[in-house]
Amino acid sequence: MTDDHAVAAAPQPSTGRLPRLVALGAAFVLSAVGAGTAVGYFGLRDHTTARPTARAAATPAKPGYGAHSDGDHFGSLSDLLLPVPDGYGYGPDDGGDGDNTVLTHDQYLKTFNKDFADLGTSERRQLANQLDLDHVLGYAVRTYTDNAQLVIKVSLLQENQQTAKGMASLGKYIADQTGAFRAGPTITGHPEAHCYLLATDPNDPLDRLDCDDYVGDILITVQAYGPAPLDQQAVASLMEQQLSRLAIPAAQI
Repeated sequence: MTDDHAVAAAPQPSTGRLPRLVALGAAFVLSAVGAGTAVGYFGLRDHTTARPTARAAATPAKPGYGAHSDGDHFGSLSDLLLPVPDGYGYGPDDGGDGDNTVLTHDQYLKTFNKDFADLGTSERRQLANQLDLDHVLGYAVRTYTDNAQLVIKVSLLQENQQTAKGMASLGKYIADQTGAFRAGPTITGHPEAHCYLLATDPNDPLDRLDCDDYVGDILITVQAYGPAPLDQQAVASLMEQQLSRLAIPAAQI
């Protein structure tokens, strides 16, 4: 992380490093128990003629990122990630991923193998097959902080649409079935999004909120921590902005 992105006194979660993906963490639990820039429109006008009535038809510029009508996204995951909003700065590094990182398919697989190195080779391969990692196109993470108090991590995993939907549903299922989590805020305009607060000790000075959802071929995970009581609405607002940016049929600017 560069010096201008440094956070002087960002709080650290008492439970250790944030997991890379709710989906992967959920799948691991199950196996263990059984476009940043505006899109402009440009036209050409013939200034050589004395009669300005003759004009070429305005041709909209092709967006550099967005979503096709079938739900598949195009463009860099860095552009699909929500730019740092007003009032926020880049947050602390998320382990080896930094505060603003995009991983290719091959890089993501190496990270996956490292994260689940405690599994045997056959178990790790089975989990990779269950998660359909062969169809992962890329992974991106960006962290944000509000005055070094609230820290939010947003990650995007671009993959097969059915798998993205299934992983979001799996995360919700596990959170609901275990009974170990507290209900989090709803996300305006996104009824399928799911947010939950992790169980904490009453004397724990930090709190933790996770949200997940999918849009087409992208699984979105938001993880936030900060002083208790956590500003849940600030996290929900950032989640809403990220989902809106990925909206179908085209990413919103």
